[in-house]
Amino acid sequence: MSLRGLFTIAIIAFLALQAPLWAQDSIWALQVVDATGEGTHPKVGAAPTVDNQVTIQGIALNASDEMLNPNLMWQIYVQAESPDQGGIAAWAGIFYNSNWPRYPEDIEPGDRIEITGYVANNAGKVNINERHSAATEMQFIVTKLAEDIGMPDPIQIPSISDCNYFDVSRSQGGELYQAQWAQLHDVWIVSGTWAAGQTLTIQDVSGATMALLLSGQGDFNDYGAPRGRFDPTGVFDQEDASLPYHGDYRLWVKKYSDLGATTGLGDWQSYR
Repeated sequence: MSLRGLFTIAIIAFLALQAPLWAQDSIWALQVVDATGEGTHPKVGAAPTVDNQVTIQGIALNASDEMLNPNLMWQIYVQAESPDQGGIAAWAGIFYNSNWPRYPEDIEPGDRIEITGYVANNAGKVNINERHSAATEMQFIVTKLAEDIGMPDPIQIPSISDCNYFDVSRSQGGELYQAQWAQLHDVWIVSGTWAAGQTLTIQDVSGATMALLLSGQGDFNDYGAPRGRFDPTGVFDQEDASLPYHGDYRLWVKKYSDLGATTGLGDWQSYR
């Protein structure tokens, strides 16, 4: 065989190996927003055709039952791997489709997964979802590619004042951290009810405050509220109810050990 023939075969083999990578959609690109906080990627909210499906890969940040009632909802946050960046959630619920459960229940934090489906705007972020439709063709496909790859190192957020605001460029502010595993430092509770499923308000030395959501599936009721300052790690999320989607950023913590707290009080009132 000629040298040219061998070269051609080598190129074809290389392209075949790279094709699956090219077929993936960039998570970071899917989360592009406009000045109102709505996603602007052409596939966001587009007609449900095969050409408008997305396929993403990344590391699962949670088991679905760590954050939501598995009898009612399924949700996994997926963080991109380099050279891509960012994060995205896939969500489905029983409220509009009683065919349940529909999605894998064996996804664990640190697994590498792939999801193919449709994307839509939701409360200031872009999610993969069924668009509240019971149609079979609207369901997404979840594939576990590898087990226990390992959780990503949490993104270190300098302070609450660095993350609790909107920046359309995503070079800073809440959109930079959207749907990713992140950590705050030296925060304390200023208000709220200490219990699983509750939202607390936390503050740090910057003077800024933000919401800390304790997972309703977590073990928080087994412990008292942290005494003094702590370093919470969780999924950086947004749940803004109305336009413009410029606020309601929160850190969603899965379990007590993710608070990085060394002590607690059994009586929340005495802490306050």
